[in-house]
Amino acid sequence: MGLLKHLRSSAELTAALDRLRDDIRSDSSKLPILFWLRAYTILALERDTVSIRWAKLSGLVARTAREFGINGLDHAPGRALLTDYALFQAAPIDGGEGVTDPEQVRALDLGRNYQIELRPVYQNELARVHDWMIQTWEEFRSGDEDQTLAGIMARWAPVGRSGLLPALIEAQELEGWLSREMLVAIAQGLQVPLSQVYGVADFYAHLYTKPVGQVFIRVCDDVPCYLAGSEDILHRIKNLLWVRDGETTPDGKFTLEQVPCLGHCNRAPVVMIGTQIHENLTPEKITALLNGE
Repeated sequence: MGLLKHLRSSAELTAALDRLRDDIRSDSSKLPILFWLRAYTILALERDTVSIRWAKLSGLVARTAREFGINGLDHAPGRALLTDYALFQAAPIDGGEGVTDPEQVRALDLGRNYQIELRPVYQNELARVHDWMIQTWEEFRSGDEDQTLAGIMARWAPVGRSGLLPALIEAQELEGWLSREMLVAIAQGLQVPLSQVYGVADFYAHLYTKPVGQVFIRVCDDVPCYLAGSEDILHRIKNLLWVRDGETTPDGKFTLEQVPCLGHCNRAPVVMIGTQIHENLTPEKITALLNGE
């Protein structure tokens, strides 16, 4: 009976995942849903748990999505992952029954009170879901749309002003920052006043209107990291690179930023260099990392 139950659950999981793949094939605008699944499996495997707080998941998406031309500030794809594909449930942080009904999930305050997790019948299949996600992600990313400014504007011009933020995010991926020429082209293409384009670009900390380094060094300044000595780490980096917060080294290699929680509070202090997280740092350890030791 146990084997039959496992086979049945595996078949149901395959059907749910195949439906997600088919939906993205027929509508590429749903690719961000797969990105949220990608972020979930990365965090779940890293933390060796199937339960991830919504706030941590959405934080990882917001920090990393722009590298793939995805609007990480839009939570709708994450909610669609919960409501449309029968893969996940929303579980109260303080305990209690998981919520799977789509209408009930839509009404929840996920950010404050909930974590998401694979439905109980699939929780032993986390590694399988991750492997499927990697294969599917590569399949869709290998067929990326035209990543030129003209291609970006062709996608977003019909949308008008509501396409401003995703257009800025995608355009920044071309050179790592937004030049005046890019901003003017976006304003003209979306028929949005240039002042509004600059206003949005200046408002979001992850958008840059001046050249930035090839590699970002992001120092977590949230309370656990601060108490564990992140300020000492920050001062050491400043002294080694001769830059202040928000500045880029003269050779264009590094840009230094202080950022809120990087999601590794139990291993503070934490620094993110490029896409690599470094935990339990000391001034001596960060010196060795930056010196390539």
